[in-house]
This record gives sequence, structure tokens and C-alpha cells, in this order.
Amino acid sequence: MKLHSGWIAGVLLLSIIFACDLSNKNGNNSNNSNNSNSSNKNKNENTSSAPTTNRPADADVYVDRIYMAKDNDGEPGDETSSYEPADHKVHCLIDLNKAKKGTQIKFVWKAVDVEGEKNKEIKTTEYTTNSFENKVHGHLQLPYDWPKGTYRVEVSINGNLDKTIDYTIR
Repeated sequence: MKLHSGWIAGVLLLSIIFACDLSNKNGNNSNNSNNSNSSNKNKNENTSSAPTTNRPADADVYVDRIYMAKDNDGEPGDETSSYEPADHKVHCLIDLNKAKKGTQIKFVWKAVDVEGEKNKEIKTTEYTTNSFENKVHGHLQLPYDWPKGTYRVEVSINGNLDKTIDYTIR
């Protein structure tokens, strides 16, 4: 009887190890799938808005999804990749792969190709996550109409550039 329960325990342990390994591999595949789905969706709207990934290969916490949104009374509204000059507040949202307290997020807002400006940093905002927080929202607001052109948000996680996303003001 003891021999059988030992075998059963060993088989269960191996099953758990293999299941964890397979779920980790599948999780990586679905992250890549989600990223390419997001990229394809954004490419259909505007090819310059497709997110670009730059994270280190060994990153513990990283941006799983990044997108821009219209303003809805101070809160993020509908997802978009382009704004009107009178849309004074723009939102950038990120979904992290996991919630980890103390994750340092940095949003760097840039004017990439704007009337009279090229690759100019507009503003940098930083945030540190709390427990159970895997969605982070940054926004930038101008008190006047935006100049038309292409803009970019660069998101760094724990000091490493992770993803960038472009948007336009038309």
C-alpha cells in the first residue's frame, strides 16, 4: 500500500510540474498573440500607431497591452489612435502581465513630427503600482488646442523601456 501511494504522489508531482511548464509556454504564446492582435487592430486604424516592444528578455513585469483613449469627463473613454486638436486631454493605458506592488512605471510623452518640432519631449510622468494593480493609466492635457502631427508615448517599466505607441492629432 505504501509503495502505491508513493508512486501516486510521484506521478502527481510530475503532472503538476509538466502542467506548470505547459501553461507558462502557452501564456507566452498568448501574450505574443495578444500583442500581434493589438498591433493588427491598430494597423487597420493607422499604421503609425502600432505598439513597439523594447523590453528586456528577462523582464519580470512588462506591458501586456498598450493603447490610447479619448477623454470621457476626465476618465479614459473610447480607444483611439487619433485625436482632434480640441481634444485637450489624451489618455494612455497599459495592462501589465501581472500585478506586483512597487513596479515603477514611467510615461514619456513626445512630439515626434509636429508643426515645427521633431522628437521633442513634452512631459514625463512616473507612477509606482500598489498591490493587485495591473492596469495603469497616464494622461497628458494641454490648456489649448494641440498642434497637428504625430506624437509618441514611451512606457518604461522598472527603468527599462518596454513599449511605445504613436498617435496623431489631425
